[in-house]
Amino acid sequence: MKKVRKTIIITFIIMVALTAGIIFLMTRSKPVSDDFAGQIMQDQSDQTEKRAYLTEMEQNAKPLQMSGDNKNVLNFDSKDVYNVAESTAARERLDRVIKRITPTFEDPVIAANPFGTNLNSFYFYFTTDLPYIVRYTITVADRSIPDFIRYVNNGQENNLSKKHEFTLSGLVPGMTNFIILDVLDHSGNVRKTQTYKYDAQGVPVGVRLSVQKGNSKDSAHNGLYFVLPAGDKGIYAYDNSGILRNATLTETGHGGRIYQSGECILYQVSDTKAAKVSATGQVLGTAEIKGYGKIRDFAYDGYDNIYSLVRKKKRDYLLATSFQTGKTRVAYTLPKKVKAVSIAMQGGGTVYIACEAPNAILKVEALTSQAPRVALILGKKDDWKKIPSKKNSWKKKVTEDKDPANWNMKTAVLNLVQDRSDGITDRMSAYLMNQGKGTGVVFTVDGKGKSTAVNHSFPTGQAGRCGCEVYEDHFLISNFDQGVFAEYDERGKVTKEFSAGGAVSYVTKLSLNGMCFYNG
Repeated sequence: MKKVRKTIIITFIIMVALTAGIIFLMTRSKPVSDDFAGQIMQDQSDQTEKRAYLTEMEQNAKPLQMSGDNKNVLNFDSKDVYNVAESTAARERLDRVIKRITPTFEDPVIAANPFGTNLNSFYFYFTTDLPYIVRYTITVADRSIPDFIRYVNNGQENNLSKKHEFTLSGLVPGMTNFIILDVLDHSGNVRKTQTYKYDAQGVPVGVRLSVQKGNSKDSAHNGLYFVLPAGDKGIYAYDNSGILRNATLTETGHGGRIYQSGECILYQVSDTKAAKVSATGQVLGTAEIKGYGKIRDFAYDGYDNIYSLVRKKKRDYLLATSFQTGKTRVAYTLPKKVKAVSIAMQGGGTVYIACEAPNAILKVEALTSQAPRVALILGKKDDWKKIPSKKNSWKKKVTEDKDPANWNMKTAVLNLVQDRSDGITDRMSAYLMNQGKGTGVVFTVDGKGKSTAVNHSFPTGQAGRCGCEVYEDHFLISNFDQGVFAEYDERGKVTKEFSAGGAVSYVTKLSLNGMCFYNG
């Protein structure tokens, strides 16, 4: 009898092991199929005609409630949003709640904007028995507003995970939004679904941008347009249909830049302070400049420091401020009589500085050392004769290519394109006056050969403060003074043009892929 029982137990253990092995093989890190990857791209384009809205959602959707007997959402009192200690405390509170209960798809942890950084957003946390992908769809009754569909990035191989933690955004302000949450397998099959509804808070800016279709056969690439309106301290993200999908709150002002760097986003929250924020909206660090007035432009080194352009007593400085320590040091002091307008960070302690006087672009290296140096000046030799230096050393640095020498940098917003594949050339973009005509320019700089080459030129003729940047193989050209921007294809034709209805400080396009969203 004992032998029979032993045999049964051994057989049972083997069967359990085999079953577990089969489940593991079936669910382990399988790449998504080409068809599913194509579906993901199309869904996240914000340009699909299919809509998920059904009239029965009005009755059947589960309300997101922050008070009352049916409360299912945690509330956070985020008064000092960009205080790292308070943001950390909010994170710790979430962790305590998660540890105390067992959040499931049917009964998840939901918190309303727990870190205070994104209006009308909700933090979700739940686990599933098997590794899955999470997708959410936001739909409204208004047929003129397309659905907003996003696949959550969970940081795991092939985006399959048993743990699901994300901040859901994309709700249309001032409207009743229906949120369809789906759990998918690696083939895109829906395993579980839940529908919520929420009346989103209104915002002081327009929910729709004015949109005009261009003459390009291309569609606008997936991503969100981040608009920083002049005279408003908020940062607003619009989809490819011109619908407002996120409002980022600041303290007193948004400055003139916003960056995505890996799994973080960086932007100013006041004239003197920048913040680094995670995919869930948690403030991971702040860098504040003191004693130098306003930040005129800033860039991020990808590690710990922001490099900010400031002016004090008619002298321009490049400052480095650490997120970790909060300390600020002078990384480089520009020569007297040199007036800078913008910067672009190449990484590794190298920065490009656009100057209006003398008209030039400077390449400064070794910013992390005790002796940073100007490696290259793109401008006119005669202009740099007038700049005081020992033995006229500036003139020796000047490369007088005909293109940079003719460019007017007075209102240039310099951008570096991250495709430095050969390790020698740097690719940049800017909108400037070229021989008296407003032109968007994409160009490369050969640091070894000390030469430049124009890759793309967009002579739109627009005047005033404008911008030109590369987005994948498209180009975003913005007229900041007019609040108008357009996405161009690689042939120079417009896919779509948008108008914010007033002047803006800055416009850029970010995908948030690998941070908030998964792109297949």
